[in-house]
Amino acid sequence: MLQITDNAKEQQLLPLFRLGFRPFFLAGSTFALLSIIVWGLLLSAKITLPSLLPATLWHAHEMLFGFAGAIILGFLLTAVQNWTGYPGLKGKKLAALLLIWLVGRIAMFAFPPNLYWLTFIFELSWMPLAAFVLGKAVIHAKQWRNLFFVPLLLLMSVLNALSLYGFKSYDYIMAQHAIWSMLFLVFFIIAVMGGRVIPFFTSKGTGTEKVQPLNYLEYLAVAPLLLLAIFIWLPDLSVISGAIALLAGFANLIRVIRWKPLITLPVPLLWSLHLSYLLLSLGLIFYSIALFIPAINATTMIHLAAIAGIGGIILAMISRVSLGHTGRPLNPSKWMNIAFLATAISGLVRLIFPYLMPDLILMSYWISILFWCCAFILFILFYAKMLLSVRLDKRPG
Repeated sequence: MLQITDNAKEQQLLPLFRLGFRPFFLAGSTFALLSIIVWGLLLSAKITLPSLLPATLWHAHEMLFGFAGAIILGFLLTAVQNWTGYPGLKGKKLAALLLIWLVGRIAMFAFPPNLYWLTFIFELSWMPLAAFVLGKAVIHAKQWRNLFFVPLLLLMSVLNALSLYGFKSYDYIMAQHAIWSMLFLVFFIIAVMGGRVIPFFTSKGTGTEKVQPLNYLEYLAVAPLLLLAIFIWLPDLSVISGAIALLAGFANLIRVIRWKPLITLPVPLLWSLHLSYLLLSLGLIFYSIALFIPAINATTMIHLAAIAGIGGIILAMISRVSLGHTGRPLNPSKWMNIAFLATAISGLVRLIFPYLMPDLILMSYWISILFWCCAFILFILFYAKMLLSVRLDKRPG
């Protein structure tokens, strides 16, 4: 292992703030649990938002910018150290970045309208700061292949700003467009990273030859997702967007089939990735069908990709990364099998039950919420201690 930090100095740091994955994976997964419970209570009219934001837009914003954003940051701030050999963010600076993210979450939920300017400051600070840290390391190492994550983080910040401005000006169409654009941008990031790591992990974990990418298929899998992030801002393009989403869905479906998911069944950290990627692909296909058939709700359809796809892939990745970067073997607790399945079931319930139980739609939402909660409670139970503790091998990180 490349020694890129002083181990003696490392041991003086709280383990939680020794590398980006530790605080952001733990905080992000805890937020995923708490925010979805709050969303259920909002749906049930048990509570109201002190911030007076529209509840549905708050929920969508926080699951993407708050939850997914935190996990993306934790992953990138950890991976950049491996990519570049440049020391990652740690200690007080990492704690400060986490605090800004946390205050942003509180601000989105609780800050009253007269303090909305503070919400802007906190919520629009943490991604650009992370982009600066990432860009500094990548440029220092001349790792140009990974530089594109910097403008991606900045673009996410722009979309966040547009959503916040939409909330402030009561332009909820603008806010909704920014949130949908962020959703497709997250899909794009997952598709790019999935193409890099899933075939590699599969080859390593099963002792088989790595499936080589087909260049045209890679472009068809990722480029349409960027187009969807743009087209959501243009009027009356539902048919074109439907065709693009259908292309992206089938391209990614072919992609995951080529990665040989059946050979991963004995390995939970692999089949969970393949299953989630499969459901993400199917979610895009169902979403495209809804754009062609107005009677089908597109928001309901996209939840399969959002919950089982994004949520499932995040859970599988943070489970793997947390084990590897704390010096542990890649053998999660058998209970994590339930967690991996729970995100898939949560997405399928959210897709299917509103049509099976239209008179009990609130109950169907709560069933989906409970499966989601099950998944992240299990992660927190089995991973919090290792994220809060030193590496087993006493190495930095």
